[in-house]
Amino acid sequence: MGIFDKFKKNKEKKDYIEEIIAKLGCDCSIIEENDVEGVMTMYHQALIEGKKDGYTPLIIIPSEMMLEIVDTEMDNEYSNDDRETIIAKAEDIDVKELLKRLLDEVMPMEDDEDYDITGEFSAKEQTNFFLSIEEVINEKIILAKIPTDKPWEVAAWVPMGGFNECPLPEEQVAVFKYWYEKYGATPALITPDVWELFVGNPPKTQEESELLAWEQFGFCGDIVWQGVGTVNSLSGTLINSSVWYFWWD
Repeated sequence: MGIFDKFKKNKEKKDYIEEIIAKLGCDCSIIEENDVEGVMTMYHQALIEGKKDGYTPLIIIPSEMMLEIVDTEMDNEYSNDDRETIIAKAEDIDVKELLKRLLDEVMPMEDDEDYDITGEFSAKEQTNFFLSIEEVINEKIILAKIPTDKPWEVAAWVPMGGFNECPLPEEQVAVFKYWYEKYGATPALITPDVWELFVGNPPKTQEESELLAWEQFGFCGDIVWQGVGTVNSLSGTLINSSVWYFWWD
């Protein structure tokens, strides 16, 4: 790649950042030296400040697709509802019924009934940093100050969902509220196909983590089917982990 190609690539990335910030319409900063430890420090600081100042920090990995997601004036495959409509729809959702339905939809088919989706429990290493940051080292990312003290509402500000079995934005809002009230889980990082949540009160026992793992499997089947392999393997990653990762292929 020549010097002019690099310049063009950097300009395009910068243009996406500026346009995404403009479409969000809230206070944002750009993180340039985004090593994992540095980003986690900035996020923690913003989380503390946000609780005092009434905003929820959200790390956004910029891209052309992310611009389409936040551009409410553009018809896209994710959501055509404005954030107020998404939040209103979320309030009418029975979360436990939703999670039960989503779990039924991702469970193995009858032809796969010999596959042990439950698996054996074993405690795994805790996750305490955002996994997506490792993929964008030395690239600029956005730290948005979403103006709400209700963290689950950030899924309505950045309405990613409704594709590849990814729940709709209003379903995400409803589930995130449920997990926030139960675990202090705050939506913290987003890409066009990833959510990462920062968790203030993660499960501390095997029983708690197994119950949560079944919920997370329903919410995002790919983290088991294309990730850890079984629900109990997932549960072993959740005990005392302060970051949850969801990815839809």
